Amino acid sequence: MIERRNLLKGSAAALTTSLFTGRVKGANDRVATGHIGIGAMGSSNLGFALKLPDVEPVAVCDVYQPHLEKALATASKAGKTVKAVKDFREILADKSIDAVCISTPDHWHAYMSVEACKAGKDVFVEKPASVYVEEGRKMAQAARKYNRVVQAGTMQRSGGYFTKAAEIVKGGLIDEVTFCHTWQAGATKKQGWGKPVDGPVPVGLDWDMCVPSAEWRRP
Repeated sequence: MIERRNLLKGSAAALTTSLFTGRVKGANDRVATGHIGIGAMGSSNLGFALKLPDVEPVAVCDVYQPHLEKALATASKAGKTVKAVKDFREILADKSIDAVCISTPDHWHAYMSVEACKAGKDVFVEKPASVYVEEGRKMAQAARKYNRVVQAGTMQRSGGYFTKAAEIVKGGLIDEVTFCHTWQAGATKKQGWGKPVDGPVPVGLDWDMCVPSAEWRRP
């Protein structure tokens, strides 16, 4: 794989501060990215990608219109114009796009990743990479068969500060580790717990495109 497609090289943050990064030779050698799923994590990924000198976000995709509008505004604020679509297949069919960032609900991860590989795209897919083990195997097989770079968003493996901590421990700089204390600073508020009650489809949401590969439920 060409050098410019190396994923998460020298990452300084947990996720896509180094999405699809590497050294580039000029403006025309930037990695053109399509961002599928622009919710909470997808918005963060897009924001980081817009700051990278060797990445050029060119398209965003979401089944929820307010998410698309927010993504367009984010890109515009960064001085970029991106294409907005609701059907991820338009992203995969666009031959000008080198790589995709998949930040959709979990049930879409495996299928979109495999299809992206088939379409000749490199892939960054959010965690969990797949819902079922067999799906993960299919993803790995597709990456190898189509010779694509595929990175799962496991920040504890790719985040710069995690890799630095591992180097310190493995290098013996802090002697033998016998106790480790951890904490969670970003826990979900209680009102976000549990399963929301059924309700009408939100205005602007393409429900049919959102759930076809998951259990079918029409509110």
